[in-house]
Amino acid sequence: MKEIDHVQLEALFASGLANLETHKSFVNSLNVFPVPDGDTGTNMSLTLRTALDEVSKTRPMSMKEFVSALSSGSLIGARGNSGVILSQIIRGMAAAADNKSRITTADFSQMLSRASEVAYKAVVTPVEGTILTVVRRMSEHAGAVQIEDFADYLADVIKVGRQAVTETTAQLPALAEAHVVDAGAEGLVTILEGMLMDVRGQFVQAQEPRPTAQGEQQAAGRQLTYRYDTVVLVASDHLPEEQVRAKLTERGDSLVLASAGGLTKVHVHTNEPYDAIRYLMQFAPIREAHIEDMQYQTDEYTGVSTARAATGQTEPPGGCAGQGVDTAYVVVSPGPGFDEVFRKLGAHIIISGGDTMNPPTEAFVDPIAGCDARSFLVFPNNKNIILAARQAATLLDKDVKVVESRHPVQAIAALVQLVSSSPDDDRAATAAAAVAATDFFSVTRATKNATVCGLTVQQGSYMLFVDDNLVATGDSVPTVLEHLKETDLRWSDKSLVSVYRGAEHDELAFDQEVAMLTQEFPDLEVQPYFGGQAFYDVVGSIE
Repeated sequence: MKEIDHVQLEALFASGLANLETHKSFVNSLNVFPVPDGDTGTNMSLTLRTALDEVSKTRPMSMKEFVSALSSGSLIGARGNSGVILSQIIRGMAAAADNKSRITTADFSQMLSRASEVAYKAVVTPVEGTILTVVRRMSEHAGAVQIEDFADYLADVIKVGRQAVTETTAQLPALAEAHVVDAGAEGLVTILEGMLMDVRGQFVQAQEPRPTAQGEQQAAGRQLTYRYDTVVLVASDHLPEEQVRAKLTERGDSLVLASAGGLTKVHVHTNEPYDAIRYLMQFAPIREAHIEDMQYQTDEYTGVSTARAATGQTEPPGGCAGQGVDTAYVVVSPGPGFDEVFRKLGAHIIISGGDTMNPPTEAFVDPIAGCDARSFLVFPNNKNIILAARQAATLLDKDVKVVESRHPVQAIAALVQLVSSSPDDDRAATAAAAVAATDFFSVTRATKNATVCGLTVQQGSYMLFVDDNLVATGDSVPTVLEHLKETDLRWSDKSLVSVYRGAEHDELAFDQEVAMLTQEFPDLEVQPYFGGQAFYDVVGSIE
């Protein structure tokens, strides 16, 4: 086979996904730290599945329509750092293919080259020995060979990719110490191997995993300001954005525009959906449009009758902030206890997520788009969620700043500072300073045997991490917590230790651990809370 059309290219990606899902557990197991957040394979799988789901919804009739839908779906569905980088790889491939009717191996080489360029640009500080290195190595090799048959071509490119994956172990000290390859790199080559299997006519059994919804809460019934959720796919990626935004926000809100591959997806809440569609038609043909009655859905969900909803009882538009709110705070929370703390500190949007449950880009886009605040501060609260939050900010026509918090306790410290800030203060700077000044620690059990930071860890043993660094192991929570004071933090500058109990950690044991910390740190105030986080018995902040 020397050429493929958009239907065949979709089949290649579907086979790549099926192969990744088959090997997902192995990819997850490559996590360097033996903690319960080895979810690289899961994040990449969910990202690609969302992309292909978007393709299924749009039913593309050309290569341009296919790659546009694939790219848009991957951007919205990206989860975790690996998923975001994968979405950028797909975005680059789509940009190189959207003017083709059929793809040759030379075209595929161009797609890989563009994928490497876009992925590197998406990461603020690219690190070699990762998925970035592998996509670059494959693209460089692909551009230097001339193989017309797709089976031979993919086999040749994958051979280079496999070698590059193997070499990641020696490129990063953490990988060398753990004796593993980079998980994201392994996931990418696994996808390409699935594509090769399809080209060779080998059947790859697709799986249909679906994540369980978490943190869903039934909302009280309310009368919506704008009733119809309207999504329009316009056959152009060169709309006059300022003009379109100004027009559609005159009679609507929650506006999001996302362009890729010759198409623009326009999302808006409005009471006049057909007027919005007619307006957009003057710029380009409409490929597809969807209109949903949100008021009906809300009333059905909450059990409120349409008659009662029509009485005029309302909540603020967007449901997350009152009119005139200057800055809304968006936080990612790992448990119900943290939810409550965040609410008391004035968080406007709470997104469920954390280790093993990285929310997709869409989880940020939707609630922010539906909120009427003038600006937003987003706290990802996990190093593996920061890229998804950043990506969401680029998709929104709003003033959204991402504060790079790596743990929920850092966001709590920031919100405490923001409560006392004045309207003239730079809130983003205030939050960033509070995050930087807050150290955090956590205790969890090892998921496998490993050597990390020079320490030998046995599966099932307890580990103490401070600022993401493993500092001690032991056979109990108290045993490892005793090592907290031995860390090289500037204890003379500290005055408060906040401790949060995990969902499955015994309350009596927690009380005893708090008492021990109080004794260990007589000059510091120790404050206990229920966090409700999964997997981690105890987490806390040192301020």
